[in-house]
Amino acid sequence: MKLNSNLTERRLGWIFLTIWLLSFIFYITWDGWIQEWRITGYDGPNQHFDLNIFDLSVTVKSDGTYIYNSTNNLHNLIYICYFVFFMGWFGLLFDVDWLKQGTMGTVGVSFIATLSTLNPHDHLYILQITYDIVHLSGIFLGLYLFTRYRPSLKLMTPGILLTYVFYILSRIIYEPWPYWEESANAFYSINQINDVPFYFYGLEYSIVLALLFGMNIIIRLITNRIEKRKYWIYVPIIVYTATCLIMLSLNLINLPTIDMTTWTG
Repeated sequence: MKLNSNLTERRLGWIFLTIWLLSFIFYITWDGWIQEWRITGYDGPNQHFDLNIFDLSVTVKSDGTYIYNSTNNLHNLIYICYFVFFMGWFGLLFDVDWLKQGTMGTVGVSFIATLSTLNPHDHLYILQITYDIVHLSGIFLGLYLFTRYRPSLKLMTPGILLTYVFYILSRIIYEPWPYWEESANAFYSINQINDVPFYFYGLEYSIVLALLFGMNIIIRLITNRIEKRKYWIYVPIIVYTATCLIMLSLNLINLPTIDMTTWTG
């Protein structure tokens, strides 16, 4: 695969590949979760780095609740915002049009995730800071691409549909089997578009797909009427912000939580 001949895009690709790899290393070595940190701070038993990447240990009690013996962050590797970030740097580095457009088509996920997680205290925590870096990197790449390219629904579609694959994978891998009977009863809350408001065999994500296509249709219709490229970037920002505010007002964004009474049994 050839590198992008556009020097600016190639440089951005290298820069954000580096950030993506650093976040990858962080996810596989940092064990702590924010729910524990809120109570124990960095003194909690899982608030550390280690090289034992498969050390998640959960005991399921007879009443169906969990005891978290130890935690890790491998689940963050199968995370839609992380995939949005991946499409962005890969598309720029290797000049892959459908990945560039895929980033443009899905960056609304990272944008809305950022707006819906603005608790100032949480952003003092190292894991939340890493989430912020991943979200903001994806947002930067997506908005940068909006300044250079008009949105193409045809080219966006593969990237948008691949987010569905990540959603289903996260449910299959991280929930007790069969996942469709568990109603997102994972060992921790699956943070995909935060938590969807209901569950139905994985088909609940079709609402998110409809939302992504809907936002991009609006963005395409508006940007096609704007001649000056410098104004294109404002269209997705306005559309994503309005969508997030509407979703928040309708209580359609539910931030992931874990019942801390089951943390230590």
